Amino acid sequence: MKPLCEDIIPVIVTYNPDKVTLIASISALLEQVKIIVIVDNGSDNDVGSLLQQLQLPQPDALCFLALNQNFGLGKAFNAGIAIARNMHAAFVLLMDQDSIPEPDMLQELRRIHTRLSHQEKPVAAVGASYRNQTHEGLAPFTRLTQFGLAKIHCEGRTDFVQTDFLISSGTLISIQALDQIGGMDEDLFIDHIDTEWCFRAQSKGYKVFGACHAVMRHALGDRQVRVWLGRWRTIAFHQPFRYYYMFRNSVLLWKRSYMPSAWKRADKFRTLSALIFFTIFSSNRLANLAMMLKGLWHGFNNRSGKLLSASKNSDGN
Repeated sequence: MKPLCEDIIPVIVTYNPDKVTLIASISALLEQVKIIVIVDNGSDNDVGSLLQQLQLPQPDALCFLALNQNFGLGKAFNAGIAIARNMHAAFVLLMDQDSIPEPDMLQELRRIHTRLSHQEKPVAAVGASYRNQTHEGLAPFTRLTQFGLAKIHCEGRTDFVQTDFLISSGTLISIQALDQIGGMDEDLFIDHIDTEWCFRAQSKGYKVFGACHAVMRHALGDRQVRVWLGRWRTIAFHQPFRYYYMFRNSVLLWKRSYMPSAWKRADKFRTLSALIFFTIFSSNRLANLAMMLKGLWHGFNNRSGKLLSASKNSDGN
């Protein structure tokens, strides 16, 4: 039996989770850590009752916090981080409800973090590689260049790559780094929370890394489709309300001085491309267009937080 990573406490945020996937994620994590913090963001289904049915290696292996409404991903992560901090964790591992780590993922993340720290690199976070549902290959990491975003693949590399941002799920962050950088931006509610945190960290002199051999399976979007746009690309489709937050938060981040100019240029091009693509090719094209335009309007007018006029269905994580 492999030793547990006792100084790491994973924080999983749930919102109407798929039961099978959530149980698989918890089971995989409990083979690598002693305790998991789960923060539920006001799910319609009773996540607490589901967790009580699980056979746990020890009675206190799960710490469950049920929020009475959906406060957004940023606030839920911060609440979980606060619990882990009170438990004297040295590290938190941020996890989505639809991410399943491979057996040595946490040990590998911890090893890379230690190696980088011994090299006296200012480590903000180390993120896992991931496979999505439609493609067995590992998704690349991303670096900013003067020409836009460049994909950094792990092939031919031994351990890690320096990157500019990570998806939140599978990201290992030390409590010490959080003390210096701060927590997740709760005003963004959902989308770009990980991007903003990574660039804020870099503005404070920290660096972000991807671990090539720390791997998880991760779901992107409600469904994914492979399309030919100059080359084969995997496009993630979301419910219309997600495009509101994506577009609004992009505009909000364009205004922040610590966000790199190269990212802003690339994101403006990505936003325009998404506006065209999801208006033309999505089955929800009119709803998508309405949400994207509303997001742009609210972003330019400095609206943040939860979309209060959204329907129950738009409360997602």
